Formats: sequence, C-alpha cells, structure tokens
Amino acid sequence: MKRLIICILALLPMMAGAQGVERVYISTDRSVYIAGDEIWCSLFCVDGSTRRLSGYSAVSYVELVSAEGTVATAKISLMEGRGAGKFRIPAGTPTGNYRLLAYTARYPDAFAPGAKTVSVFNTTSTARVPDGVKIVTDYKADHAATALSEGILTLSTREIPRTGKSFSLALKNNADAATISFSVYALDGLREPAKNSMGAFLKEIPFAGGTNRSSRTGEYEGEVVYAAVEGLDARQLEAISGMAVTTLSSAGSPSDVYVGKVGDNGRLQFFTNNIYGDRELVCEVSGNVGYISLVDPFRYPSVEELEPLELSQVQFPDLVHRKAALGSSLQVDTLVQFMTRRQDILLQNVNKKVYHLDDFTRFPSFQEVIVEITRELSIRNRRGKHRLQMVVPDAVGTRRLVKDNLLVMMDGVVISDLSLLENMDAMLLEDVELYNEDIAMGGLTYNGCVNFTTKKNYVKAMQFPSNVRVVDFKGVCYPVAYLGAPVSGTDYRPLLYWNPLMKVAAGESLVIPLTAPSTAGTFRMIAEGLTADGKPIHEVFDFEIR
Repeated sequence: MKRLIICILALLPMMAGAQGVERVYISTDRSVYIAGDEIWCSLFCVDGSTRRLSGYSAVSYVELVSAEGTVATAKISLMEGRGAGKFRIPAGTPTGNYRLLAYTARYPDAFAPGAKTVSVFNTTSTARVPDGVKIVTDYKADHAATALSEGILTLSTREIPRTGKSFSLALKNNADAATISFSVYALDGLREPAKNSMGAFLKEIPFAGGTNRSSRTGEYEGEVVYAAVEGLDARQLEAISGMAVTTLSSAGSPSDVYVGKVGDNGRLQFFTNNIYGDRELVCEVSGNVGYISLVDPFRYPSVEELEPLELSQVQFPDLVHRKAALGSSLQVDTLVQFMTRRQDILLQNVNKKVYHLDDFTRFPSFQEVIVEITRELSIRNRRGKHRLQMVVPDAVGTRRLVKDNLLVMMDGVVISDLSLLENMDAMLLEDVELYNEDIAMGGLTYNGCVNFTTKKNYVKAMQFPSNVRVVDFKGVCYPVAYLGAPVSGTDYRPLLYWNPLMKVAAGESLVIPLTAPSTAGTFRMIAEGLTADGKPIHEVFDFEIR
C-alpha cells in the first residue's frame, strides 16, 4: 500500500492540472455559542470547474478568527470532498462575532465565499473583541431564516413534541440523491448572525484557474506534514541533504509511522494517511545530528470588518440558561457516533505474531526477553552497535532466513538506538509484536517490523538523545455525529441532533426518532448540502416543544 501511495504522488502534478479552484463551504450545528462550547462542523469541498464535490484534497484547515486574530484552529479530514469534526471554543474567548473559515493546502488563501459568521458570548469574563461589541437597549432576536429555501427536501415533525418525551422528525427527498448536514437545535433570545447559503456559495466560486494556488504538494491521500532540520549550520545541512533519514511516529499507534529524507536547506515532508487527534509525535534525524521542527500549516488570516455583536441586558436569562446547558453538552460529548474515516495502512493486512509476557514469562533484562521468549529474534553486534535480527524459515522450511533491516518500535515509536531498549526495565514489557513481511514507506523498504508494547505507554517517559524531539501535534478531528441519544439528569441540551455526513437517496423518506429535552421552546431543524448533480440544498423548519 505504501508503494501505491508513492505512485499516486508521482501523478499529482498531472491531476492538479485537471482540477479547478477548490473552495470549502462550512455548515455548523448552530450559529450562536458561548465560550467553552463545541462547534460541530460539516465541510463541502467543491471544485470550481464542475461546481461539484472535489476528490482532490484530503485535509481542510479551519480557523475561528476575529479582527484580533485566530482564537481556535482545527484540521478536518476530507473524503471525496466531504468532512466532519468538532472542536472546542477556548473558555477565554472574548465576546464578539467571528468568522469561521476553511481552506485546503492547494488553495491556502481561498477563504470566501464559504466562510461563516458565528457569535460567541463569554459568560465568565468581561473580555470583548475590541470594537466588536455594541451595547443596545432595544434588542429583539429575529429567527427568520436568513437564507432562502433551496433544493428538494421536505422537513416536518410527525407529532407534537412534549418535554422529556419521545418524538420523531420526518425528512423527504423529492428528487436526486444528496449529501447533507442535518442539525436540530434550540432557538432562544440570542440573535443568529446573517447566514450564507449553499446556493450563494456556489454562485461565487471562481471557475478553474484561480490565482492563489499553493506551491505546496497537494494532499491527496492524507495530510502532508512539513518539517525542517534545526540546530545545524549550512555546511552540515548540505552534508546531510538527500541522505539523512528522518522518522515521524506516534506513541500508541504502530501504523502512524512515516519516513522522509532531508532535502535542500534542511526541508522535508512526511506524507501521512491523516493522523487523528491531538498527539505527541516523536521526530528523529538519523546520524545523531540536528533535530526536527514541524512547520505550522495554518494561515492565521486577517478578516474583513465584522458587524458588531449586540449585547443587551435582556439576553441575561438566555445566557444563564446556556451556561447551565453546557453541562448537558459535555454529556453529549460522550454519546458521539464515529463516522467513516481514513484508516492507517502501514501494518494493515500484514501478518502479526504476538508474544505476551505474563507473570511466568518475564525477565529483568531486554536481552533475556529476546533470547528466552522470542525465538525469531536475536541480537547481533555490528561495528560496536547492537542490532536486532529476525530469523525465520523460508517458504518450504528447508533453511532459515536472516533479516537484519528491521523497523524497530516501542509503543508505535521508532527506536533506532537499541541501547534505549537494552537499558530499560524489561519488567515493563507486555507484548512483542512481530511482522514478518517487507514494509515500504517513504521510499525505503524494511524486511520486517518489531513493536514492543509496554505498560502505560512507557515510551513517553524515555529519555531520548538530542536528535530526537517530542513535539505536540494537532491531528485531524475524528469525524463524529450526535444522533440524539438523551442525557441523564435534567436535560438542557441545546443540540438535539447532528448528522454532518447524511446521505439521502433519490425519493427517500427518513424518520428520525428523538427524545425532547426537559425544557420547552422553539427548535429549528436545518438541512444543507448538494445533490449528486451539484444543485444546492438549504431547507429550514421550526417547531415547538411544549
């Protein structure tokens, strides 16, 4: 599979020439939040040459921005132009209006027209966006749909919803197959900002051949992580250019391992399959020289002047209720449904043999574990340095093959210096995983792989040499949905349902069972998306829970 990725990457320049300008439309669960809330996102990455979903980019970069700068960032994985994820608004975010925008690596400066305005109220701080808040006395929330109805969906309720009781919603697709985001949430006295629509977005996308294409490599199979070798002078960098091997690995995931070679000026790239979640990555430069630093992929743009958020005393009861509802929102966070995501493929479908070390098979030293437990492994001394070898029978069992070019890992982290393992307390080992197949990645081939798993990811406590750095890394968000499971206790949920990647077949009718929260009020369901032939969908329906 890794060899396949290399072949695909070689085709990227040809593929890029056939693609139009990419723009990303953002749909969210709501438009008004308090600091500390989560924003649930659904992304539509559209090709300007076709006005349909783009299958080119694998990652979208999302930023929440005010006139003062970016307050939150996220990466969202794209599969055939669609992506989903959620991220939390920092608790210290000042009150004000913000722009939520997204872009791909291929067009990193292409924000409008898919960006969305959201309002954020901070209920625990007086911090406000400078010149971004207007105090008013005559305030009234207007919840009329701010975008015209578009498309082919019909939304309705099947009965009168009652607080705390089960009820159901109905959605009917009257025409072509479609992909949509679908949200059901509470309306209150906090005014929603003006909303863009999919139709307006499609009309404003420039046709193919835009001017702000990035010089970076396109991200087709996954995120391209950019890095640089630091701590070396120009002469040292020139000496290792094109030669030094670098590795990027993540504790706990033996498939999240990537290899690169140092290029001109110490720059390098790691072609990943998307690393999910915020991680600590272990970055290593071979040869005990220099260290790797990762390049921040976010653009931190400035935004056009935003309309001030209106603040009034009459909003106080709704803000108090929103603060109380945050507890229910935290419970919702434990009830998410994971959507389809791009899988790690390095060790997928590779046969694995596992030696489990229990209380009767433990030894105090690493070498004793190798000698006494793992029959296929041996330690050899080569030029004063120990190396692991794997000894296995050939296909017919007549002789034994020696493999000494092994990828050695602990808890998924590449270990190139075997002394780190020899000096550890071997009583912390739990399993030895052997992969007796050739593994290709980053243009290199290994004759097999050994992964030592430990108690509580001991590798995180290791003292690595200076050419190894552990760095914080923001991975892509897990694609998640909330399909309406009720929470325990008093139920103040403002969000009743969120499906960011809903597919509706032509002529299909869906019934969505839900449980109403403990509080009555007006609720809104909203569907946004595209039909298979690129027509916009935007449908809103309000209903009462009594």
